[in-house]
Amino acid sequence: MATRLLRFAPLFCLLVLLGHGPLAAQTPMAASFRYWDAPPDSLRKVLAGQHSDTARLRTLLHLVDLTFEDGTNGAEVQELAALTARLKRPERTAYAHVLAGVRLAAAQPAAALDTLKVALAAFDSLGRSVPQLVVNLRQYYNRLNQPEARRAFYEARLAYYLKRGDLHSAAACYHGLGGYYVSRGDYNQAVSNYLRSADGFRRFSTGWYFNELQVVGANYALWGNFSKSLQYLRLALRVPHRNQSTSFIYRSIAAISLHDKNYPAAWRYADSALVAQKSNPIEVLSDRAYGLLLKSTILLAQHRTDEAGPLLEQAQQIADSLQMPLNSPQGAFELDATWARYYAALGQPARAAQRWKAALRQSLISQSRPLRLAYLRELARCYRQQGQAGPAADFALAAVALADTLETNQGNFHVAQYEAEQADRAQTARIAGLRQTQLRDEARARQQRLVSWVLLGGVAGLLGLAAVLYFAFRRSERLGQLVSRQKQDLQIQRDQLNNSLTELRTTQAQLIQREKMASLGELTAGIAHEIQNPLNFVNNFADVSAELVAELQEAQAVGDTVEVEALAGDVAQNLTKICHHGRRAAAIVRGMLDHSRTSAGERAPADLNRLADEYLRLAYQGLRAADKSFNATLETDLAPALPRVPVVATDLGRVLLNLFGNAFYAVRQRQQAGEAGYAPTVRVRTRQVGSQLEIRVQDNGTGMPADVLAKIFQPFFTTKPTGQGTGLGLSLSYDIVTQGHGGTLTAESQPGQGSEFVISLPL
Repeated sequence: MATRLLRFAPLFCLLVLLGHGPLAAQTPMAASFRYWDAPPDSLRKVLAGQHSDTARLRTLLHLVDLTFEDGTNGAEVQELAALTARLKRPERTAYAHVLAGVRLAAAQPAAALDTLKVALAAFDSLGRSVPQLVVNLRQYYNRLNQPEARRAFYEARLAYYLKRGDLHSAAACYHGLGGYYVSRGDYNQAVSNYLRSADGFRRFSTGWYFNELQVVGANYALWGNFSKSLQYLRLALRVPHRNQSTSFIYRSIAAISLHDKNYPAAWRYADSALVAQKSNPIEVLSDRAYGLLLKSTILLAQHRTDEAGPLLEQAQQIADSLQMPLNSPQGAFELDATWARYYAALGQPARAAQRWKAALRQSLISQSRPLRLAYLRELARCYRQQGQAGPAADFALAAVALADTLETNQGNFHVAQYEAEQADRAQTARIAGLRQTQLRDEARARQQRLVSWVLLGGVAGLLGLAAVLYFAFRRSERLGQLVSRQKQDLQIQRDQLNNSLTELRTTQAQLIQREKMASLGELTAGIAHEIQNPLNFVNNFADVSAELVAELQEAQAVGDTVEVEALAGDVAQNLTKICHHGRRAAAIVRGMLDHSRTSAGERAPADLNRLADEYLRLAYQGLRAADKSFNATLETDLAPALPRVPVVATDLGRVLLNLFGNAFYAVRQRQQAGEAGYAPTVRVRTRQVGSQLEIRVQDNGTGMPADVLAKIFQPFFTTKPTGQGTGLGLSLSYDIVTQGHGGTLTAESQPGQGSEFVISLPL
């Protein structure tokens, strides 16, 4: 099995990530601030529109956390280091070291590694998770050819993060260890670590989870388990990957199809890999080089040597321009090995051997044992074909020694130990479940026996009851007298109930009037706050105008006509603004008077957009009048050119005021619960649906369970504490919409997510 696997290893090494695979820019799914999947380009657009230090700091913290491996973020790291220092943030020391490490990265990788490790220690001391930085450190160990130091570092950090409960950083450590074991050729340990990494990343980043599934699929192919490889590659394609490249997955599936000699499928997937490119121009060129190399490999397998040559030349040109190494973040780029196969197919063994030696040197530099083993065997085969027994024997012996090392701890079935452990845990859980089922069945049997005895007792009781009824029948005359007395008692009780019903209706009418007055009070509070703004403008401009008149008189006294004209223009402008804000205050007062008038029940065409916007803000200001600390985001989505609909504006205003008041109450309750990162939002939207006009009032408050939602339109039902609600607001609103306007009022809600009320009115 090991010999057959290593015969095909060069093909799949073209695709494997070798410990630093396509950790694409992150694109999410909920960590408390769920920004791990935010696209960096989107964050940069947000950053471009921010000017305050605190806003830029918040966005830069997110952006740099996601782009520790992005070579274009030097300016962002520099600004973040400066901001954290200026604002005296606790992370300032950590980001100062990150900036120093970024500046050292190109010329002094060893110094950069030490500096970034100091930055990581600073983050750890703050309890701050930076998994992207943890993953990024593997690149420096690779550049310094220090695989054992890399393994020791990630094992130590993994133990620390597991003890601390930092699952994000632990997942990054598993990724770093997986790459180490791939370079050692220990696919059992490699796949197990990548699977642990995938389980960790799945909880907070779909982008990283997508990446880990690709890595697992590629390494299973290298291990020789192609069915498992396809299982994980296809699972990766089912993961949401909006901003992720699928080139690597399609190249991997193409390689498996090539191994199965399904050349049409291999070519088709290779084409798909070229289409599914990335937005970065350098990555686009790199993907094209990989795709051309894969296509040339497919052509060589079909003995179409003349067609493979031009593709190899194009791949060589791109590789030379980008200086592409054997191992890169996109996998093993086996250009020398493919040239060697090309020259062997042309019958040029000497040039083939030269290329195989170049490939072997590259594998030694990258410390990739699987590639080195494959190239040693190819060199031995090449020299045997040329009749050079000495070099062939040397390379063959080196290959045998290395193969013995690689075959250690690989297992007989080529299934990762981690999957076996997971299967054992699942089996244990199933056994425990069966035991619980057995216990429930035994309890159910005991209950059935108890029910049988109860039934027997019931039968005996029925027999006794029959005897009692027999004797009762004998006393029917006395029962007749008892019935007559009971009829008299019932008549008395009916009269009492009629009196109680009359009192109840009177009380209900009083409560309804109280609810209307409460709505008017909330509206009045909101209007008071609304009218305060234009009055403030009137007062301010009046004060300024008085000062300008005094200055004008002084200028006129000294004969400064230029200054007089300028001051007169300022006074005229201020008077215009005073008139404008005075009219605005008068309009608010008129609206208040219209609302306070008793409705005659006559409908008139009304602008629903104006009503919705006006009562949203009045309800908000009314709540803020009671609680100055409360703030919420108001969002309006009002359909343009909405036709007017005949309504009783004051009645519909009461409905809107009630719905908005409930929405603000719900978001305020959720805000007071202290949920981290929660932003109270109330949204109103209008639109025309056929012959109906809809007003939707939505909030992201506490929401309601299904049993509460079913009763909210019942009179006197309320979820508010005693003294804070009468339970009539939604009931009255429902009657106004359905009976007064022939429309519908419905509600939808999810606990912990919010609620939405929909008013539908006929045109």
